Amino acid sequence: MGARGYFRLIAVSILVLTVGTAVLVLVLPPEHRSWTYLAIQLCAIAVILLLVILYRKTVKPLGTLSEGIDLLKEQDFSTRLRQVGQADADRIIELFNRMSRQLHEEEVRAQEQNHFLELLIAASPMGVLIMDIDGKISSANPAMCRFLNLTDIGEYKGLALDGSGLPLLQLMASVEPDSGRILQTDPLHIYRCTCSSFMDRGFPHPFYMVEPLTEELYEAEKRGYRKVIRIISHEVNNTMAGLTSALGAMEQSSAGSGDEDTASMLSILLSRIDRMSRFITEYASMARIPDPVCRPVEANTFLRRTAPFLESLKGRRQIAQILDLDDNAGEVSIDPVLMEQVLTNIVKNAVEAFPPDTPDTASGTAESVQPVPHSKPYLSRNQITIVSRPGYWCISDNGLPIPEEAARNLFTPFFSTKPDGKGIGLTVIHEILTRSGIRFSLATGPDGLTRFELFFR
Repeated sequence: MGARGYFRLIAVSILVLTVGTAVLVLVLPPEHRSWTYLAIQLCAIAVILLLVILYRKTVKPLGTLSEGIDLLKEQDFSTRLRQVGQADADRIIELFNRMSRQLHEEEVRAQEQNHFLELLIAASPMGVLIMDIDGKISSANPAMCRFLNLTDIGEYKGLALDGSGLPLLQLMASVEPDSGRILQTDPLHIYRCTCSSFMDRGFPHPFYMVEPLTEELYEAEKRGYRKVIRIISHEVNNTMAGLTSALGAMEQSSAGSGDEDTASMLSILLSRIDRMSRFITEYASMARIPDPVCRPVEANTFLRRTAPFLESLKGRRQIAQILDLDDNAGEVSIDPVLMEQVLTNIVKNAVEAFPPDTPDTASGTAESVQPVPHSKPYLSRNQITIVSRPGYWCISDNGLPIPEEAARNLFTPFFSTKPDGKGIGLTVIHEILTRSGIRFSLATGPDGLTRFELFFR
């Protein structure tokens, strides 16, 4: 029972006592009634005054303090209590108001800081993955979702990293707490991952910070090989120029004097020098790729215009080229000249995936419209399929799959598994597409098709 309940009990008891006394006065002899009645009235007035004082000095302060306790239970720190005119109670009320004001300021400050941290995490170029106390996925910022090629982490909430099925998350599961590692999901994606934790309600919550290193490492490599290429190109071309001039004069002199054997040998030497010069020039071209000038281009029109040249790359090999174009493919933002070079390198690599003596049941160019980007029409023959969908291109072939060693070193400068390969084709592709802001991937799928996919913004 609260203070107000006790006050009501006392008031009712006094009222019952007063009524009983009044009844007693009525049964007393007349000569005793006046003095007794007056005494009762005075006592009643005194009791009422005492009750008022009791209410103001005790019950009201206690009631006000009780309201303060209710506010604390509801965590309402913005409401203030009024003073009641009782010194001790007012001191407690003042203390309560000061505490509520401090708690309210701390609550507002915490909300502002949390909001700032949420905005900072959301805007961070580094991926942030927050786990719950059980080590399950709780939330992720947009950068992390982008690294995972997801629009939202929602479907993976509550899952363990190694049970998510995503390569990057599975690699992150091996990172030890309070440490970092370099993770590589494929040749195009390298990350630095750090695992740490923060305290929330007394429990540690692990979180991961993921920083992409692909472009940083690629730029460092590019600066290195550009410098080497320039030096080699300069020295070799200078030397070759002098040799070509001298050998050319000797060839003419030998031919004029009738020394055919010497002239023939000098002609072979000049041919080899010319081949060496072109070889160096091709490598030097990597250091001189112009910046792309991208503009909107109708995707299907561009591919139809480029298709005849791409088909000519197969030479005498019996390989069908299939154009699978969606009428709603729309426009893509590309540099047409550089994109032709990209498609040339991609299709050339696809052609070389077929052995030179592979038989074929049909040849030629066909055009069809398929609703699924990875459909497999005409697989009874050797084919290269060029697929166009809204914001998406795919060049696939059913030739030999990419070897495991090559898959680990794709887009590495100067790496090639071909006997006469120079290792610059994929490097040029990487350079052009990266500068153009086009995402891409190259892999052999479980169905045996090797796909080079381009994702336009």
